[in-house]
Amino acid sequence: MGQQFKYDEKGATFLYFLLSVFVMVLIPISYFFWPKGYKDEEKRLNMLCRIHGQSKWYKKQQKALQQKKYKPNFNKILIVLGWITFLVLVYKVSNVENDHVEYNPYEVLGIKETSTPQEIKKRYHALSKSTHPDKKGGNEEEFIRIAKAYKSLLDPETKENWKKYGNPDGPQAMQFGIALPKWIFESNNSFIVIGIYFLMFMILLPFVVGRWWYRTIRYSKEEVLLNTSQLFLYFLSKTTNMNLKRATMVFSAAFEFSHEHNSKMRSPTPKDNEELPELLRVLESNFNISENAKERPMNFPYSVKARILIYCHLTRMDTLSTQMTDDLDYVLTKSPLLIQEMINAVSQLTIMANYNKGQKPRLDTLENVMKMAPMMVQGLLQMKSPLLQLPYFNDDYVKYCYQSKKHSGVKNLRNLAALPDTDRRQMLRRMGDEAYDTMLMVLRNFPDIHLETRIHVIDDDETHIITAGAIVTVTLTMTRRSLGALHPSKNESSVAQAEIEAEVSGNDEQSEAGGEKTTTTQAASKSKPWEKQTKKKKKKKPAKLGKKQPPAAKKTQEKSKSDEVGDDEKKEEQQAMLNENNSDSEDAYSDEDSDPNNEKVVDEEEEEREWEAMQASFKKKEKAAFESIDKRTHTVYAPRYPLEKNEWWWVYIADRKNHSLLTAPVIICNLRDQQEVELKFPAPTKPGKYTYSIWCRSDSYLDCDRYKDIKLDVKDAKPVEEDHPQWQMSDEEDDDENMNSESEGISSEDESSQED
Repeated sequence: MGQQFKYDEKGATFLYFLLSVFVMVLIPISYFFWPKGYKDEEKRLNMLCRIHGQSKWYKKQQKALQQKKYKPNFNKILIVLGWITFLVLVYKVSNVENDHVEYNPYEVLGIKETSTPQEIKKRYHALSKSTHPDKKGGNEEEFIRIAKAYKSLLDPETKENWKKYGNPDGPQAMQFGIALPKWIFESNNSFIVIGIYFLMFMILLPFVVGRWWYRTIRYSKEEVLLNTSQLFLYFLSKTTNMNLKRATMVFSAAFEFSHEHNSKMRSPTPKDNEELPELLRVLESNFNISENAKERPMNFPYSVKARILIYCHLTRMDTLSTQMTDDLDYVLTKSPLLIQEMINAVSQLTIMANYNKGQKPRLDTLENVMKMAPMMVQGLLQMKSPLLQLPYFNDDYVKYCYQSKKHSGVKNLRNLAALPDTDRRQMLRRMGDEAYDTMLMVLRNFPDIHLETRIHVIDDDETHIITAGAIVTVTLTMTRRSLGALHPSKNESSVAQAEIEAEVSGNDEQSEAGGEKTTTTQAASKSKPWEKQTKKKKKKKPAKLGKKQPPAAKKTQEKSKSDEVGDDEKKEEQQAMLNENNSDSEDAYSDEDSDPNNEKVVDEEEEEREWEAMQASFKKKEKAAFESIDKRTHTVYAPRYPLEKNEWWWVYIADRKNHSLLTAPVIICNLRDQQEVELKFPAPTKPGKYTYSIWCRSDSYLDCDRYKDIKLDVKDAKPVEEDHPQWQMSDEEDDDENMNSESEGISSEDESSQED
């Protein structure tokens, strides 16, 4: 049985092929490129307007949103046209005729399937006379079809072939349909087809692959140039103790700021030669930007330009031209990735130094690199006061805060937030009411991180005992609170107090409705510990000398005294009964503690709790591994930053005594309210007591870093048990095992003899 190839002459199968390919391309394009709605974004920006309305990034996003609303979206138009084309193809496919029809001789003869052989013969003779080719008006093809149908119904062999194979001629050759019209493969159109193939596979495909490969070999996974990564590694290994000025100089030498290595950076123009020297002259008197900048590439023009722009941003100079402002925005946009790359370089050098493959960078180098991040975001030098991060604050207000004698100087954000409203308003009385309200709102949104630690080692028996060389796991729980929640204003505290009083009064009304008598002592016992209630003792008025009390009054006084004595006796009896019950319960507890069975039960319960906690941590890690991290946390107040910035944090463990890093810094991108992170490091090889610090540093704010000391009591490592019962085996057991092995199989000598 041969094979036959059949081309699509009518274009029916080609439409099916085109429709399937079109759907495979159109659905993902519609999902990824369909423009998202702007209503949610507009609502979010309106909520942020009061605090971030004057920020640079907010104005840019507001402008882009307005253009998005009123400018026609070409992506949407193209996707709609694509779906219209898809519907047209569906309509054409639905109207395509099906060429394949199952052969039925009864339909050819025009008779019923229940017809008898006589009726079939009669019908055949009638049709053959009318369609015979020798007669006038006859049809040879129709005559052959009628004869074939007649034979299929009355000839036994032909009828069997029809029923078995669907064709009276028996099994047919296998046909392969090609979903392309035949004209594509004709010799007249070969030049067009070859040209299309050449354009697609010889020009477009190599261009796309080459462009992807060229970008891959130049950039790292973090979208940083590999040349920049090597530059950071070289200078960080060369200068292990790097100060902040040196770190800024190395940062400005990144090749992302060079037009030769990065086409997105604007190429130098003659106008730059006029503006940059003037800016350099202004900055040189205070910062010595070009001093000791003799190393390559720190002395290259692109690096000097980047350094000038960075210091203009840190000193908050607003005299830059439009082109210089755009260049500065690009430098600031790249700063988070480049600073993170410098931190990764410090971590790599530390790991290499631990294996005696290089000199270890000092902890000060890492911290100076991290300090650059909030400086870039806030546009503020490290030596300046962190109060300048607040809106409408200037050097005069900082001076007023520092010279406050009543509060011994307000020098950071926490001190300013902790002041009473009246004192703070009096200190900043020169600030307008609207400006003061905005400043206070921003201040209350500043973060305050609370750190909680739990230290353990992975051990089957004793997870709380740290031995020399063991892997210590520190589980750090970070809780993010705002300064406004820690130090509420007077109005907020009064509202909270009113709510508490309303709850208390509501409870009193319910108790009175239920028929219970409430006294002042009960109310005092229900009060919260920080709500101290002072009882005013009523002074007894001395009786007047000239007047005598009536006998009825004397009787009531005597009765009240007797009632008080009776109440005291009842209270003493109740106290004695309580003491007896407590002593009995203590005896019972002591008996239970002395019981060894109870100790076993307690140990089993502790093991179950530890097992459940371990399983819960494993499930939590597994769930976090499959979930995508949403990096949108809290919007940072950064009026001079060109992009919307969210709060991120670096967490690491350091030995400040030896100025060394114990764990690689972990960046936390999803801290909204609370987040848990695990840090692991090897314990010291020598037993003793050690003190380390867990640091949590912000990449967005100055004066928001927190740390917590942890103390380790390292014990000697347990000796290896050489006489474990599992490893003890007598000579008799060895002989038995050898006998069993010999009885189960044959030795190697027997095998070799059998082979021979």
